[in-house]
Amino acid sequence: MIPETPLRWILTLAFAGAGAFCAYRFLRHGSAAHRVSDVLHLAMCAGMIAMAWPAAMNLARVPQILLFSIAALWFTGLLVFDVRCHHGKLALGYHAVMTAAMAWMVLIMPTAMSGTSTAAPAAGGEHAGMDMGAGTLTIDAPAHVVVVAIVLTIVFAVAGVLWLARAIDGARPAHAPWLPAAGLATDAVMGLGMAVMTGLLI
Repeated sequence: MIPETPLRWILTLAFAGAGAFCAYRFLRHGSAAHRVSDVLHLAMCAGMIAMAWPAAMNLARVPQILLFSIAALWFTGLLVFDVRCHHGKLALGYHAVMTAAMAWMVLIMPTAMSGTSTAAPAAGGEHAGMDMGAGTLTIDAPAHVVVVAIVLTIVFAVAGVLWLARAIDGARPAHAPWLPAAGLATDAVMGLGMAVMTGLLI
């Protein structure tokens, strides 16, 4: 759950845009492997949007963990068996790690949130009973969660920047096809968004 409403909306719009592109690519073309991958990407974007909002705490965790674990196995399988897909081997590994991280985040969320505290604004004691968006949300995650979150944040931040650089390079030629560059940009958005989400656990 994202503590600040503006950041929630930024991430919501970012993942909604990424999901819309995956839906477009699913409808446009591709083999069965392409389409399954795009459906899993779309599910991940929907999961990240849900995770940004307080209502996500009421969603069943087991189906989410199973879905993202299956997605991680899917991308790992494509990588191991060298199945032709619109993702290269590096991207398949990236998405396997990303979906595994999603399963991990859903799994540890109750533990991470167990140390959460909400402080009302200093001025105006009458606001103490307002929604947590009116105060300051502090997440005090256990040490083992913080260590994993630090590693994932670094990995996703670096990966997001690298995918963004590749997207810019791919779009630079005058008559370059836009779809590959848009796919790389989508990977960058998802990586940077994941970096923000895991970074909040630190």
